[in-house]
Amino acid sequence: MGVELEYGEISAVDYPTCRVRVRLDDRDRVESYWLNVPQRNTQGTQRRPLMPELGEQGAVLLDADGVGGVYLGGIYSTAEPPPVVDEDTDYVRFSDGTVSTYDRAAGVMTLDCVGAVLLKCGRNVTVEAGEPLVVNAPSATLNILQVTLKGNLQVDGNIDATGTIMDVGGNSKNHTH
Repeated sequence: MGVELEYGEISAVDYPTCRVRVRLDDRDRVESYWLNVPQRNTQGTQRRPLMPELGEQGAVLLDADGVGGVYLGGIYSTAEPPPVVDEDTDYVRFSDGTVSTYDRAAGVMTLDCVGAVLLKCGRNVTVEAGEPLVVNAPSATLNILQVTLKGNLQVDGNIDATGTIMDVGGNSKNHTH
């Protein structure tokens, strides 16, 4: 039984079963049967990346009778060229405008998220930087029971405190000379 490589446009997506239908260019735009979208992991480690989008151009591998087959993936064309042509950049742009890139030549990873970023961890989180760490935000709230600072603290602004401020000698904010 032979197989045929064909091209077409995604015409339907079944998210729960990870299948698509494709309007086939070489078959007068006839719609295929449901085709599986291969996944990287489906057992212990499970992964389900975003499914192809309606209207996306793609390649399919079909049985000779055109009934069974599999969707191989999206393809770029002159009408829809790749968004990045740099051989050192891994690039993902989501339809909402969020962009994730890694430039291996520069060694820089960037996440430009249009919404929020949530990091949840069941154990500790460690941030190590070889250069100064900079956080830019209009404000910050730390809900932490205890903070230990090892090193010097420089404050360029006011300190407002509602509790007692004690140094190692037992001096408080009310201490006078």
